[in-house]
This record gives sequence, structure tokens and C-alpha cells, in this order.
Amino acid sequence: MPAPQELLNQITSLNGKGYKSYKNLQGKSFSFDLFQLTFEHVQGDPFAAPSRLSIKIGLETAGFAKTHYENSLRKLALEDHLLREVSQRVQKCKGKVKGSGRSGEVAVQSPGQKIIRRSGMHIKSDSLTLTLFAGLPGDGRRVLAEECVKLFSEILPPVWEESLLAKSLDMNRVQRALDTLEDYSALSELLDQNHWASFVADGSLLPRASGISDLPLKKDGVLFSAPEEMSAEVHLPHSGKVRGMPIPLGITLIVGGGFHGKSTLLKAIQDAVYPHVAEDGREGIATQPTAVKIRAEDGRSVQPINISGFMDNLPLIASTKNFSTVSASGSTSQAVNILEAIEAGSSLLLMDEDTCATNFMIRDARMQTLITSEPITPLVDRIEELHKDLGVSTLLVMGGSGDYFDSADTVIAMDSFQPKLVTAKAKQIVQENPGSRKNETSGPLPEVPMRTRNLSTLDFSRGKKLCVIQTQKLISLILGRTEIDVRYIEHLVEPGQLELCGWILKQLKGMRDTDANVSNSDAIKNILRTIENGELESVAPFNNGLLALPRLQDVMATLNRLR
Repeated sequence: MPAPQELLNQITSLNGKGYKSYKNLQGKSFSFDLFQLTFEHVQGDPFAAPSRLSIKIGLETAGFAKTHYENSLRKLALEDHLLREVSQRVQKCKGKVKGSGRSGEVAVQSPGQKIIRRSGMHIKSDSLTLTLFAGLPGDGRRVLAEECVKLFSEILPPVWEESLLAKSLDMNRVQRALDTLEDYSALSELLDQNHWASFVADGSLLPRASGISDLPLKKDGVLFSAPEEMSAEVHLPHSGKVRGMPIPLGITLIVGGGFHGKSTLLKAIQDAVYPHVAEDGREGIATQPTAVKIRAEDGRSVQPINISGFMDNLPLIASTKNFSTVSASGSTSQAVNILEAIEAGSSLLLMDEDTCATNFMIRDARMQTLITSEPITPLVDRIEELHKDLGVSTLLVMGGSGDYFDSADTVIAMDSFQPKLVTAKAKQIVQENPGSRKNETSGPLPEVPMRTRNLSTLDFSRGKKLCVIQTQKLISLILGRTEIDVRYIEHLVEPGQLELCGWILKQLKGMRDTDANVSNSDAIKNILRTIENGELESVAPFNNGLLALPRLQDVMATLNRLR
């Protein structure tokens, strides 16, 4: 597929000129046979972020049948798969173009193991648009036309030809991508029908390659197998009958010795609020989509909220019914995280004792005898109430205290990465060793309020820029000169989600000017509904090709950490 002569002539005419002369290309479109290339934004120098290009083609022209994108689910699966194909081919472009700074650098939005909506690949009506980044070659501050011609005639065209045309793809893999997402969607629907918190299919590969990798552990990884007495069969549209372990709603404990897979199972369940790609090992796991991982979070700020159900009669504090702080303790932050998850509509709380505050989780009989003026009501005394009165289930990894056996509906023991149902044995232990700790609740858990945040002081400007929204990986979100620490919002899995959170908060600030009384939750729901029914960039000035869709719970969590 030859590059259009018009483009090559324009590039050649710029040779040796100042680098900013590349700006003449901005906004212009060129036809690469079946594809249309548009220079959406051109960088100002070779050391700046690469130029942003859009590549558009009709889906029928690309060789795809209507059945490949006939509904929103299949459209998402196709977008996700094609973006991965492009991402793989982009890796082959490294080092092929000479020049200064970032000359010749080629990139696209990098997808992780989860399938989520991203703006880097977008199907609308009967066409698809890819956002691709390319560093235009320069020699110092001068245009390097020969290398730029090479970039657009030899290097870039094969990227989209080999990844976006059906004839270049393994269509069996494309179909498997569609089938995998449809099976996950069907499994998610079965969770509600059967009152399950999660379902883990037999044969799932839970362990990851390392603590900093989300790729599956291919070597020596133990495949999951449900215990017979806790197994169930589901029928999925493409996989057919699938056996696995359903985890019922209610209070579930995951117990076992150290290094036997407790946290690994919880992490797999936690991540399964999102579908996973085929061959990931976790594609056969689904979890209630509103699930939230709860942990202690020393130092987080807290906006006014009623925490009296968990903490009351604090020294030097008259009331905790409207509590706030700029630096919460571990126990306080964990209590707040639970209340905020409920406020955001979560029906399933996930916890791992390794990241929880011990004094919030449990206070044993001996400590109760020694310290009689404890202001903290531990979770063990509220966990049943959360489920029975508020409909909020809890899935808890617990290896250090048996006091939760009393409340547990289900107890699963992990032994060498395999689950065993030990509920009956745990209940027998309760009968034989009833324990002597006292319940420390002084009354029912107060209703969780739907709060409204005043954002009038939130300034998105910085210097001459009217709006600055930046991310530092998944560590912080920067709005103007304000920085929000988000490192413990564990369900944010890609920077694009965090960036879109920033644009949603900007939209929320604008809504507050016209309707100051609508709750945070309802307002963000409305914004997300608009985004989901349209395009991710609908709340941003343009599509930067790097956005990804967050959940309501994670936008709320980001807002709540705004100081």
C-alpha cells in the first residue's frame, strides 16, 4: 500500500526547515488506499510527546462481518482485540528511524489483561478509528524529511495493514475474543440469578508472573479446581458446561496457612470485576461488578462523614457524626472506606487481613478485659449487620483470628493453592470453643448518607493553562495544582481510567454550578451514563487516544480522596 504522493511531497518540501514547520500537516487528512490518515496534533519539537494520528477505515472495507460488531458487547471485544494486535506490531517499529529526541517513536494505548472500553480504538457506526502516536523525525530542531518519508511509506502502513484488515488476522482468534467476552457477560448474569458473589471456573490459572506483572504464571502455575461439595455447573453460550466454585453472597472467609494461595484467590476475585482476555487464566472468573477492595489507608484525607457506627467517644472530639480529618489512621481510614464503598453502591466488600488495621478487624477477650474504654467498634461486631440490614456481603482473607467463624456463612481453606470447604469444621470449633469476647456494638449502624461535595475551590488551572489534568501512573491524579493520592484505589487498573476520572470531576464541578444539591453518587452516575451511551471523550475537549472507562465506585473513591 503506497503512501500518498501528496503527503510525501509535503514532507519533502519541509526538509531542513525549522521543526515547527511540521505544524503545516496538523488537521490534514491523506488517503492510504483503504485507510484515511489524519494528523490530529503535531508535536512542536522532536523531544515533545509524539504527534497524534488517527487511522480510520470502514469495517466492511476492512473485511469484518456485521456479526463481529452487531452489539455493544461484540463491539467492545473487537475494539479490544484489534488494539492488542496493533500494540504487538508497534513493538517492531523500534529503532527503525534516525533522529533526535523521540524521532521515529511509535506507540498506541497499551492494553492490560482486562477488557475495558478504551479511546485508543473506537468503533462507531460502521467504521473503526485507531489513535496512533508517531514521533516526527528531526535533526536537532530541523526537519529530517528523508526519515519522515521512510516513517510514512515503509514503517507505519504495515502496522495498520497487518492489524486492522481481516485478511491479515487469524479470524479464529478474533472469534475467540468475541466468545470470551460473551461468556464472561453470561457468567456475570448468572451471579445475580444464583445469589453468588463470584464464580471461579475449574482450570483457572490464578497466580501471576510476579508481584509487578499481571501476566499469568505459565510455569509451575497450579490450576484451580473446585472442591466437590462446593462445586456447581454453569452453561455458557460458547464454552458450554463449565464446572467451578461459586462463592455465595453473605460472609465468606478464606483461611489457610501462609503462602498457600489465600491472597492469590482474593486478588483473582478482585480483578474479575473486569473481564479478562482469552488465555489469561482468569477469563473464567466473574465477580459482582460493584465489588470494592477495602484496606487501611494511613494518612488519607476524609471529608465529613458519620463514622459513629464504627468509632465513637473519641478523646477531645465531641461527636463523630460529622467526622473529617486531613490524615486518618489505619483503623479510621478503613472504617471510612467501608462507608464510602456503601455510599457508592457496592454490595460486596473484599478484604485481606494483610492490608487491614488489626484493631479495626478484631479485639479479643483479653484485650477487652484490659482496655475497657475502646472507642472502636471492630468489624467482627458489624459484619453480620452489614449483610442482613444493608445487603452488603463480605469476602475476607483471615489467617490470624478465628473470631470471625461465628459470623461466617462459608469458610474456604486454601491448601497448596487448592480450595477446601471447611465451614462445618469451623462451626464445630465455635461450638467446642465458644470464646468469651463481648460484642461491642452500642446500637445499630447509622444510615450511610449520600453526600454532596462542594467543589467551588477546586481549580483546574495552572499558570496560563486553563485546565491541567495529569496522571502519575496509578499513584496520583493532578488537577491544576491539586494532587490526589490514589495508590490504594486498587480497582483502577489503567492510567486512562484515572485520567478520565479527572475529566469526570471537572464535569461534576460544572454540574455543581447548576444543581448544587444532587448527591455525588447520582451526579457521577449521570455523567457515566452519558459517557457509556456515547464516547469516552465526551467529557474531554478531544480524544487523546489514552482514556479508559472507570467504574462509579472508583470515580467516587477518587473524589473522596480530594483534600
